[in-house]
Amino acid sequence: MKLKISWGTGIVIAFGVFMSINVLTAVYLMNQDVNLVSEDYYDEEIKYQQQIDRMERTSRLEKKQIVSFDGSIFKIKIPKSVLSKRLTGEIYFYRPSNSKSDIKIPLITDTLGVQVIPVERLEKGLWTIKVTWLSIGKEYFSEDRILIQ
Repeated sequence: MKLKISWGTGIVIAFGVFMSINVLTAVYLMNQDVNLVSEDYYDEEIKYQQQIDRMERTSRLEKKQIVSFDGSIFKIKIPKSVLSKRLTGEIYFYRPSNSKSDIKIPLITDTLGVQVIPVERLEKGLWTIKVTWLSIGKEYFSEDRILIQ
C-alpha cells in the first residue's frame, strides 16, 4: 500500500517543519547566556576613563610626536615639559598578526628624554608602539602604528 500525499498536505507539513525549526531556534537562542557587561564593569570604566585622561594630557603637550622611526631605529622622545628625574614607564611593541612577538621594554631615557631602540629585534610588518609614562605625578600615553620594511 502506497501512501499518497496531496500537494495541500505537503504544504502544511513543510510549513509545520519550518515553524518548528524557527520555534526551536528561538528557544535555544533565548536560553544562551549573553553578558554584554563584565562582572567588574565599574572598575573597567574607571580604568578606561584613566586611559582617556592619559591621552588627553599627552595631546596637550607641546611636542605631540613621542615615537619616531627612521628605518633602522625607534626614537622615543619625552617632551622637556614633562621630563623629570623620577620618570618611569614602559614601551610596548604590539604585533597584531602575532602576539608571541609582542615586546615590553622599560622606558629608560637619557638626560634629554630620549631612548633609542634598534629595529633588529623586531620582525618586518605592522607594529603598534604604546608608550606609557609617569612624570611629576601624572600619567601619559602615546600610541603610534609603524610599518617596518
